[in-house]
Amino acid sequence: MNISQWCNIDECLLTAENDEIYKKYAGLEYSKESILSLADLRLLNSELFLKNYKEPIDLFVSVIENFVDSSTKNLELKLHDIRTKKIVSNYKFNDKKINWNTWRQFNNIEKDSHKRKKVFDEFIEKTKYISPIIYNRFEKIRSLYLTATTIHQSNSSSSNSSSSSIYMDYGNQLNPLSGYLMNEKITYTKFIDFVEHMGDKARNPFKRSLQQVSQEILKRNAEYYDDFYFFRNRIYKDFENTFKHINPVKEVKKILKILDFNLNRINFDIEDRENKYPSPICFFVKIPYDIRILYKPESPYFDLQGCFHESGHAMHASSINPEIEYWKKYHISMGVAEIFSILLERLTKNEIFLKSTLGIDDSNVLDELKSRNNFMELFFVAFYSANSLMKSSFWKDHLSIEDSNSLYSKLVKDFTGIEIPGEYWMLHHILPEATMYVPSYLFAAVRAKELDAHLQNNFGEAWWKNKEAGKYLQQIMFSGTDIDLSLFSKLDSDLYLKEIIST
Repeated sequence: MNISQWCNIDECLLTAENDEIYKKYAGLEYSKESILSLADLRLLNSELFLKNYKEPIDLFVSVIENFVDSSTKNLELKLHDIRTKKIVSNYKFNDKKINWNTWRQFNNIEKDSHKRKKVFDEFIEKTKYISPIIYNRFEKIRSLYLTATTIHQSNSSSSNSSSSSIYMDYGNQLNPLSGYLMNEKITYTKFIDFVEHMGDKARNPFKRSLQQVSQEILKRNAEYYDDFYFFRNRIYKDFENTFKHINPVKEVKKILKILDFNLNRINFDIEDRENKYPSPICFFVKIPYDIRILYKPESPYFDLQGCFHESGHAMHASSINPEIEYWKKYHISMGVAEIFSILLERLTKNEIFLKSTLGIDDSNVLDELKSRNNFMELFFVAFYSANSLMKSSFWKDHLSIEDSNSLYSKLVKDFTGIEIPGEYWMLHHILPEATMYVPSYLFAAVRAKELDAHLQNNFGEAWWKNKEAGKYLQQIMFSGTDIDLSLFSKLDSDLYLKEIIST
């Protein structure tokens, strides 16, 4: 079997697995047995690669991730199931007990802060049901990285081979953190400096804004149960009438059609099912032909933002060259994958877009939207800086759950001023599942700003109305992992921060 044959097998297995997992996230009928069986087959295929191939290096890193993911699929599914069954409140939403999947919708609608606090406290207390699963899964992941790299190193006959050289900067072995940094093509030192710089710059402006906005929106100071996702909806409550008649899917399809993206490859599911995943999410079932977007309603303006964000993922994945190597289609770093989603989401905050495309021309509304969007961007930077530093420390310092909770509470307090129970990170939709991921949003937010500025310079302020801009974006996306970031990005965080921090 050659590499090409191995890749064909793996892509078939991945496509089948993605289809079944999509149905689970969508709240549709799915087969847990099929997911586990496919994971077992992908595990065997990963072992086959690790024992027989040294190159290419990028595929090797991807295979390790497959090896780890497939080996822990049962624990991942167990986490999902226990979280849905055990993270449940006695309070009701839509005549059913609030669970983890409906928590954010409840927070958006419930006006009684006392009830929201009660549910928040209930969920924090019930993290005891999921914390052992999270820790056991992460410990197994840590061990599996060592196993996989040992298998591969034993297969590398020459210490001077290019395959052995990949370990040199990472203590002679890969782990979840070093593997992530390799994917993002960034050193640990530069990564920490970047995140700390972002968080430090946002810290004080956010704290000032939080005090002001909390008094305006809540008529009191923010409390720990007024989290990022609560504010993300509640802060736009005054604009519901402005956006409630806007159909997010219809509007984003208009933009993608103007830019000449292939809408036939993208499916939208906006049905509100009880067990549907609470956050908007996009599945690359088979790149570039079968891309699926899921979200369920939370609030009119956030629905617009969420739909545009996931559609940015979809326009990216649907534009990748189907003829390039398997790993160059699917093994795109998270810091790159989020660029185009944030780029498209930025339109929902762009005054020219809001006025010329959505017909919102009330200057008071536009000014207030800008102010509140800047607040949420500051919240995002402060919150995700804490998330990123905690998760990197988890892997680097081999933290226990208790130590992780303590560090998380400290970091969130440091960057946001909010004293939050440290167990909260286990209720997040990314932190307890992905090995890293969260810093990628910070990388991508900066790059999306740089790309937006680049597009405006080349195609005008309303670049989304220019078919040539769409052609240019598709050319950038076409090469998959070989994307040339230097065309538009220097990872200049100050360019992005200048946009959101009032002077």
